[in-house]
Amino acid sequence: MKKKIYGALVLGSLLLSGGMVSCSDYDDDINSLNERVDGIEKTLADLKAKIEAGAVITKVENTANGVKVTLSNGESFELTNGKDGADGADGKPGSTVSVDSEGYWTIDGNRVTVGGKPIKAEGEKGDQGEAGTPGEDGKDGKWYEPNEDGFWYECSYNEEGEVVKTKTDSQWIPATDEGVRVVYNPAEGYMLIYGAEGAEEPIRIDITSDLKSLALIPYVIDSESGLSEIGFYNIIAKDGKVAESTDAKAHYRLNPANADVNAWEWSMIDRTAQVRATGDNVNDLLVISDKNVDAGELTVTLKSRKSLEGLAQDQIAIFALAGNNKTTGEQIVSDYGKVVSEDLKNFAIVNESLGGGAFASEYPTTEPAKTAAADAKLVYNESLDLNTLAWTWVKDLKPNNVTLEGLEIDGLTYTFEKPKTYLGNDGVTNQQDFVVLEGSTVKVNEYGTAAIGRTPIFLAKALVNGKEVASGYIKLEVVESAPAADKEDEILTVDCGIINYQALDALAAGTQIKGLEWTIVNQFYAKYNLTVDKFRAAYNEPTAANVVAEAGVELTNNWWNDQSGTTTDAATIDMDPTQVAVVAKLGQKREATITFESKDKKVYPNVVVKFVYQIEDNVTFPELNPDYKIGENMVQVKGRLVVDKWTMISAIKEHFENYLVGYTTPANHNKDLVASLKPLQTGASITSGVATTQDIQLTAPLTGDYRDYVVYLNMTLANGEIQKLTYTVRFASPYAVSLDELTLKTLPAEASKADLAKAVVVTGPLNEIIYQNGVVTSAGATYKFADSGYSFDYDLTGSTTDSWESFGGNLTLTGSQIVWDNDGTELQKDKFATSKVTLTVPNVVINNAEGVVKILSSAHSME
Repeated sequence: MKKKIYGALVLGSLLLSGGMVSCSDYDDDINSLNERVDGIEKTLADLKAKIEAGAVITKVENTANGVKVTLSNGESFELTNGKDGADGADGKPGSTVSVDSEGYWTIDGNRVTVGGKPIKAEGEKGDQGEAGTPGEDGKDGKWYEPNEDGFWYECSYNEEGEVVKTKTDSQWIPATDEGVRVVYNPAEGYMLIYGAEGAEEPIRIDITSDLKSLALIPYVIDSESGLSEIGFYNIIAKDGKVAESTDAKAHYRLNPANADVNAWEWSMIDRTAQVRATGDNVNDLLVISDKNVDAGELTVTLKSRKSLEGLAQDQIAIFALAGNNKTTGEQIVSDYGKVVSEDLKNFAIVNESLGGGAFASEYPTTEPAKTAAADAKLVYNESLDLNTLAWTWVKDLKPNNVTLEGLEIDGLTYTFEKPKTYLGNDGVTNQQDFVVLEGSTVKVNEYGTAAIGRTPIFLAKALVNGKEVASGYIKLEVVESAPAADKEDEILTVDCGIINYQALDALAAGTQIKGLEWTIVNQFYAKYNLTVDKFRAAYNEPTAANVVAEAGVELTNNWWNDQSGTTTDAATIDMDPTQVAVVAKLGQKREATITFESKDKKVYPNVVVKFVYQIEDNVTFPELNPDYKIGENMVQVKGRLVVDKWTMISAIKEHFENYLVGYTTPANHNKDLVASLKPLQTGASITSGVATTQDIQLTAPLTGDYRDYVVYLNMTLANGEIQKLTYTVRFASPYAVSLDELTLKTLPAEASKADLAKAVVVTGPLNEIIYQNGVVTSAGATYKFADSGYSFDYDLTGSTTDSWESFGGNLTLTGSQIVWDNDGTELQKDKFATSKVTLTVPNVVINNAEGVVKILSSAHSME
């Protein structure tokens, strides 16, 4: 029987020297081949097992003798080509077909070309059409796939949205004298191995597993709700509706890490929520625009479709990712996060190249005056694309130089119109007669040099997905030759490094964090042949609009005020610990600038003094009390006696080492820690006050063995922000209830009775018996169990062997009394019923237990 090789490599051909070989030599070669085959099969089996267990392939690379596959758990599998015997040649190196970071197919890192052009593994969206009447959605562009017949196939969608595959002339499978070739396609979830000796078909390894669950990764946490937060800017068109939004990314941890997300249809669930009430379903707030999987993390890019301005003060918008399995119909939903958005409504069209640090002016929305200066020059024998002069300024945002282009808003386009008439200074000559407009391109018509000095105007409109958001008139001046280009800004950077928030002092202290040294200023003077007097003559004194800094950051301009350089630094930066943001921007690189505007940028550039910095606040919270901690981050509470009643309560300070004695918060932080529950948890509360005096207590009884609560230990910064330590408090039931077995007899002359109450056994916090035989024990008296308001509810049902109907109504329960009284027929076998008890201790626990009620047969009843 021929043995197939299910491996990931090509074994070298078996070369036999001479015309004859002995049987023993031939047998040795066959044995050697079988050993190599067994080794390949074992390697593949091990690799498949790791992948099925959730490991992710992180790298596939060529080696001198084959292919090496590395997994996320650190293990690697080297699939080596076999080698012939003494007379044979060495096996060939492996070869890998994969997709690069830009989505192009590669072989051994080199991009594959078909028809001279590199080919992609996924289709691309076509360009957006011009604004107008809404049309049908466009189809994805073409892409390519390696087919099992060895050729590349071109793929595209037909009009019905079905994938059509067309064979090309380009082959990708290796020649017979090459080593193994591996196709690694993580986007489609498989790895194919071609060219293995003895394998009649390519070997496929699925590199994904079934998705079991997914959890939202909290990159940003909302301090009020405790939920992971994503945020949008909504672009509001002139019709008052959302035209587009910025992107927001939600990150999800996959279980297992190599889960196949392509097997699911994904959508968003969104709704409003109130602190103590069920909210309304929205389900039209968010839409998925893209998704990506990397190292067990699913990143979903979202768009906002609706304004949240109508939410009440006690409402928040929440969202979750929902998946529907395409094959099984199974549904899966992530945990919820919070959505925040800000509506941007005020826009203006500006020329960004003239804006500098801020846009001092915008294109007018009405026809400009005849005497108004031109916005740009048009050389009479050249053309000008008006798109190069148009940006859309977002006036609602600070700093005041943010544009829709800078926000990377999708669907942003511009249209341009040439008004029919615009008279020149003489009040007679129509300036529009000297130019033509084709799309966005302006050029002088047949008038040629006669157009020099004319000042035509054009109406520009900014559209987002076809909806108008801004408009403005652009005025041109026709000139004989192009003016000199403006000089690029001169950036003088002051690197402040990482600033320790805890070391900041008050502004009144007069100390600065960092300064621009005068030597840097003098070097700038020398570069442009400036003196102090020439600088003052060539530049404008910075105004408040030229100083851009976040709240709590103070910039001092000594450069202009102290031209003689007697101060220590030309410009300085300082921070107010009660105002500057910390937690919201931890780890972010920030900047603050002072801009000196040149009066003529063609001669001297704007000078921007840029302070760059990061702020860190590395706080150390108290450790959980090692005397009480269970697991990594949890304490367990079973309560204590309070005014002779067992109460599910615990002191917060007891959860921490040394009961918080000796712990002090760092500088610029409130001295007191405060505990709070993560929002949207019910059934427990934490008293007001500070952590050293606060208690956590159940407000609703436990209905199982335990209930966990996420607790925040909050440290408030001087600016009002909060750093949090998160841990878990587990309320475990102090009481456990059980039922002893009861036995009833089948008696011809009388009914058989038993008291279910006497079968109940209750154990206390230390597993001691506190209730038995219908009475509270001495141990129970210690816990004041008799005063706890406890009660029992009883029930009786059938069992797995005997249905309730099989007792014919002759087995009854009244209160806790069970009665068996059959109708006189001799019972031939023992029967079994199920007894049930519910223990209720108000505000402590509701526990259930089941027991066995055995009905003896008539014969057994006489024993």
